[in-house]
Amino acid sequence: MLAFCVDAGGTHSRARLMAGDGAVLAQATSGPCNPSTDVARAAASLRDLWSACGTGHDAASITLCIGGAGMYVAPVRAAFLAAVPAFARTIVVSDGYAALIGAGGGAPAALIIAGTGVVAHRLFADGTSIQRDGWGWIGGDRGSGAWIGRRAMRHALAVLDEIIPPDPLSEAVADALGARDRKAGTWIAGLGPDRLASLVPLVLANPCPVSEAILQGAAEWLAALAGALRLDPGIELFMAGGLAETLRGRIAVLRGHPVLTPRQDAITGCFLIASGQAPEEREA
Repeated sequence: MLAFCVDAGGTHSRARLMAGDGAVLAQATSGPCNPSTDVARAAASLRDLWSACGTGHDAASITLCIGGAGMYVAPVRAAFLAAVPAFARTIVVSDGYAALIGAGGGAPAALIIAGTGVVAHRLFADGTSIQRDGWGWIGGDRGSGAWIGRRAMRHALAVLDEIIPPDPLSEAVADALGARDRKAGTWIAGLGPDRLASLVPLVLANPCPVSEAILQGAAEWLAALAGALRLDPGIELFMAGGLAETLRGRIAVLRGHPVLTPRQDAITGCFLIASGQAPEEREA
């Protein structure tokens, strides 16, 4: 059995061609692979990955397992799969579920991914799973980089309006926004989660009561999210993403529960699914 395992991200994508014993035969990276954002670009990225990994192999004899964002909308998924090579078998799971399987090695476990956005998954002993959050920066992503950045931005603008007094955080964020001469509107125009999340380093680099409150608030939201995963005694909780190192300790204190580093990555999760060592994604 050969498995082509793909971690399809919105910024970049990674893939490995793996033998049945888990040996890595080839690996590659490419660009964005989120079909809900751009089907053509996502398909081109997957073709790039296969071209780099599949030399000498026939796709029609290989299992593709792809964990990716934007794969849950049926018409989008169908259009994407129609634009890539036809594999012997295709397994599509969410990116968070693939990461969950990699984190816990396919055993029942829970995972929070906190970066620009936030999503959480839990795998039960019967092979079913649940997802919490993942609603995007407008509807959810509480405790994410976008959430932190938005609070830092609003704080700086409140200082600019002379509603509250300045502090080190507001000064740094005002500089980043170009808000000294009330031109922050240029920075805000077309605002999205990535731009908001770019303010997180300023929150970390300017400790003050406000930045502390923002970080603690993020940890409290993520601790509550962990609670929504129905963490039975003995179930391991993992955390991944760009905010993991910053917030892991705070969440562990709030939960009274260790928050662990994933054992393996999402590509390994795809391999475990493709090889039958872990269940395909199935909602509880």
